[in-house]
Amino acid sequence: MAATPQHRESEIAAQFAELAPWIFQFRIHRADYGGAVSAQGDVRIEWFRRFAPEARRILELGSLEGAHTFMLAAQATRVVAIEARDRNLRKAELVRRLLGVRNAEFVRGNLETMDLTALGHFDAVFCSGLLYHLPEPWSLIAQLPHVAPKLLVWTHYADELAADAVQHGFRGRVHVEGGLDEPLSGMSPTAFWPTLGSLIQLLTSSGYKSVHILHNDIGHPNGPAVTLGASTHEMPMLRQSRWAKVR
Repeated sequence: MAATPQHRESEIAAQFAELAPWIFQFRIHRADYGGAVSAQGDVRIEWFRRFAPEARRILELGSLEGAHTFMLAAQATRVVAIEARDRNLRKAELVRRLLGVRNAEFVRGNLETMDLTALGHFDAVFCSGLLYHLPEPWSLIAQLPHVAPKLLVWTHYADELAADAVQHGFRGRVHVEGGLDEPLSGMSPTAFWPTLGSLIQLLTSSGYKSVHILHNDIGHPNGPAVTLGASTHEMPMLRQSRWAKVR
């Protein structure tokens, strides 16, 4: 006898409960499971698609439970998503199986030390909510131009008035992380937030020929946040009005 919709929902709910707590909410068979945060309508996905419309092979850095991964996979041939926490990987694999997504692959890796070039070449890198968790962001960024010609970054940065440190030649500030038990924290006790100017300098010195500010949210409650599009090729100046429509 085939399972009834109610029985199927009960089974899925039990599987989600085994891995609780969740951060993101997922819609599966017209029902919502998981946490309280929905990634549907996240403008960062739209910014990525507009900045790199040709991207079919995508590398995602810091995938958490896979909420952005599955949205990226909807218009890609292959998405490789890197995540450091085993529990998040188990969550992502559960959702991937339930959604029947076949073009997304989750890989365990600590992005503070991982060699990304070993994964092959991609059309674009999607890096949202990760960079500000790294103690040495320059080590990661130095690899990225060798991995893909385009990069979209959403990250917090240090306000100029709060920039009281210089590391690796870049101005910024040291941010205290929440610890390994905090699912939204980095893997190290502290992270380095460069100023916006230092972040752009970091990108250009690593090999990106074009760096565009797509959106600058100086009033973000957790600190100034910016969306940057970077390319290893020269790109014409992007019209800000094009991005304003999706903010």
